[in-house]
Amino acid sequence: MKYLPILFVALTLLLLSACAEGASNFNFGQATATPDQTPTPLPTPITVFQTTISADGQVVLPLPPQTFSFQSSGLSGTIAEVFVVAGQTVKTGDLLARIDETDLQNALKKAEASLALLEAQIANETAPALAGDISEAEASLFSAQAELARLQSLPSEEAITQAAADLRMREIELRQAQEAYDQVAYAQGVGMSPQAAELQQATLAYERAKAVYDEATKPATEAQLAAARANVVQAKNRLDKLQAGLRPEAQVVNEAKLRESQLQVAEAQANLAKAQLVAPWDGVVTEVNAAPGVSTNNASVTIAQVEPLRFATSNFSERNLADIQPGDQATIFLKTYPNMPIPAIIYRIELESTQKDGDTALFTVYLDFNSGDFEVRPGMTGRVEIGIEPES
Repeated sequence: MKYLPILFVALTLLLLSACAEGASNFNFGQATATPDQTPTPLPTPITVFQTTISADGQVVLPLPPQTFSFQSSGLSGTIAEVFVVAGQTVKTGDLLARIDETDLQNALKKAEASLALLEAQIANETAPALAGDISEAEASLFSAQAELARLQSLPSEEAITQAAADLRMREIELRQAQEAYDQVAYAQGVGMSPQAAELQQATLAYERAKAVYDEATKPATEAQLAAARANVVQAKNRLDKLQAGLRPEAQVVNEAKLRESQLQVAEAQANLAKAQLVAPWDGVVTEVNAAPGVSTNNASVTIAQVEPLRFATSNFSERNLADIQPGDQATIFLKTYPNMPIPAIIYRIELESTQKDGDTALFTVYLDFNSGDFEVRPGMTGRVEIGIEPES
């Protein structure tokens, strides 16, 4: 207890010493510093963080392989020739296969011949009439009118008189021949006698004269008159057509026939073109199901379009979907070339999720890339890395 006062004094002295030092540091009793004398603070450094998104994927074709056949053409037949094999590279328009074209070529030739004939007929109808043709048509019309007039005048008194006179003469000749024959009728071999021959000739002459007389006394039938009138109309129409040229309505009919014939030629040409199966784009033949003699119903050729190849992700999380957009740069690392970064650009993002990882949707992202001199094939796998810079 005797040391307590000493300890208390020592602590008091130490406290007073500390207060005096603090008062000197705070400049008690001195002037306060002005703003111009305030030190300028140093700028705060901005730290930028970059995140890399990584997703697995593989190299894919721009389109699935497409199968082509003759079925869409509507043609049937057999394969005549196949021009490609599996693995062969083809260019747009290259011939893949063709069917037997014999019937199609014949159909085209027939259509072309019909068109040429129609064009010649139209040219003949529209050409100016020749003087000789008009004269011939006038003569035909005159002859038809004369025949109609003759039929309308039947029976003719003049014809009846002439026929009756001829009939009477043949009657007399027949009676005289009969009398001469009767005189030798009982002689042996009378059938070979001159009297028998004269009787036969006289009989035939009389029968002809009788037929002419009967015809001369008959009026014309309605059928004869109708036929004669039709001949007159036909002859007159022909003459009018030659003199007036082709009528407008006939010209319209000819133009319609011409269009129809031209369509038939175009259709035949199109069918002949369909007989050839051609490559619609550059690519590689992956499968050939065709051979000469095989029905077109069972023949096909499959082609894969190999340019441009793309890289497609299989597990890109929806959590990072808002951080990317088409046109963003990326880097691809293929397992075939693990140490070689391949520059790429996002081409498009699949509209709908393709699968899920737990409760997280995964999307397919397609990227265009430049493989340079490296050989890249569809199906090669690897990963893509996309650098994301967060907003400041």
